[in-house]
Amino acid sequence: MNQTPWEQIQNKLRNPNEPEEEILTNWLNEDDENSAVLDDLKVIYSITGNVPESFTPQKERAWENVVTRISTKKQKTVIVRFMLRIAASILLVALGVSGSLFLQNQPDKSFTEVYSPYGHKTMVLLPDSSQVWLNGNSRLRYRANFLESRYVELTGEGLFKVTKNPKSLFTVNSKNLQLEVYGTTFNVKSYPEDNVSEVALVEGSVGLFHNKQLMKKMVPGEVIAYDVQEDKFSHPQSDINQITSWRNDELVIENETFENVIKYLGRWYGVEITLDESLMGNSKLSFKVKTESLIELLSIIDHITPVKYEINGKQVKLYKKRTAN
Repeated sequence: MNQTPWEQIQNKLRNPNEPEEEILTNWLNEDDENSAVLDDLKVIYSITGNVPESFTPQKERAWENVVTRISTKKQKTVIVRFMLRIAASILLVALGVSGSLFLQNQPDKSFTEVYSPYGHKTMVLLPDSSQVWLNGNSRLRYRANFLESRYVELTGEGLFKVTKNPKSLFTVNSKNLQLEVYGTTFNVKSYPEDNVSEVALVEGSVGLFHNKQLMKKMVPGEVIAYDVQEDKFSHPQSDINQITSWRNDELVIENETFENVIKYLGRWYGVEITLDESLMGNSKLSFKVKTESLIELLSIIDHITPVKYEINGKQVKLYKKRTAN
């Protein structure tokens, strides 16, 4: 294989809708296998969200590992089971890239990381049979020796169904909150860009910690929110079924501001939505999304509060619609 145009490949992964650069086009035309390599990189990028660094492919070794270790079926929801092995085969052996799923040499420091892209939901089956559903733009990180230390780190939103094991404590660490889990089902939302983190307990028992101090032992049906800016906890009267509805491909918005709504919709549809100042601090919205397209939903919002929109690829901008005098 001739020299690989890594800079052009990285630009293509970051900006898939832009025309290919001439150097990249020529490289793809040189060898059919080059197109296959680019396709593989696109898959890795869609799963990990990271752009690979340069590498020297080892195709025969990679193919042998992939064939013997992976058997997948396409589904609307991505299912990840023991992704450490798959990551070792695909990312380290096949491509040698640095991605979200990775393996370090020291067993006690090995981690698996799973990323759920914008507009997707990902189900992770942990080695202890616990299940985690990740919402869009969320990451789950856990130790390779998970059965010895059931410790996970969450960035974003996840719905957990934890297998009870009195001999091994299950702990969750997020941006501002830590949880001790005693075999239970609960939802955690903790995005770095959000001012409020939230825990909702569906069933079981959870100990909520902040700065290593136990704040509350939660009971089923309880919702606790933490405001980062005010450094304050609250108990919003929220519907648990509404909070966890995203798991069943349903987004329920109840009395939310436009500023919060565009965060939900951006993660739901995999787009970046910006809001014109005319809509800042405007009326609150309530609606439900299940199978509606983004355009259909914007039409629904238009009936609630008159708005107009511009869509350019994954970039969406909302304006307040001016009514005629």
